[in-house]
Amino acid sequence: MRESAHKGRGKTDSTERVGKYNMKESSYKSYDELPLFLNAATVAKVLGVSAHPGRCGVKYTPWPKRDPIKNYFQLPNEIFLLGLSPGALAVYSYLLCCENRSTYQCWPSYRTIGRAVRMSANTVRKYVCELEDHQLISTESTTVTTRDGLKRNGSLLYTIRPIQLALDRFYEQQLAQMDTAAERQRVAKALALRSNSAHSA
Repeated sequence: MRESAHKGRGKTDSTERVGKYNMKESSYKSYDELPLFLNAATVAKVLGVSAHPGRCGVKYTPWPKRDPIKNYFQLPNEIFLLGLSPGALAVYSYLLCCENRSTYQCWPSYRTIGRAVRMSANTVRKYVCELEDHQLISTESTTVTTRDGLKRNGSLLYTIRPIQLALDRFYEQQLAQMDTAAERQRVAKALALRSNSAHSA
């Protein structure tokens, strides 16, 4: 059957028209003829196509055109100065991705956030509290009305706060820690001097 199917085709590199496309017949007739190692050129020869996508009519764009407003979100550089945990950084990034660019608000549920960042709802809740402690976000409780007319708790309403507020709080904490450390050193030095004077007396 195979021999009869190939009769009358002529050379192995002949071109057969299928529909509106020209299909080039491979020069290999059995698996035993295939080389041990394959590269792009060899695979193209086996398949009967060009090794260069542009030459066979296939357009490949490594960077597709994306809307800078819809397809991207901005993560402030200062976020990496605040000492956030990796989990809090992931949750914050997702909230920025979801926020309304005009109101700076969003309301994904803990489960929705968890599916996106691969965390449980309880873990997401913990990192939301961390973001609130850093004053990066604020949350408000919401309610939803069911078809039966019952009111139930809805998802939290997140508001992304200005990054400068979080930075100001962070720097104030750093200064307070430095003042506390300096005060401790001053007290320790005063106690050491008093102890030395007492021993000398």
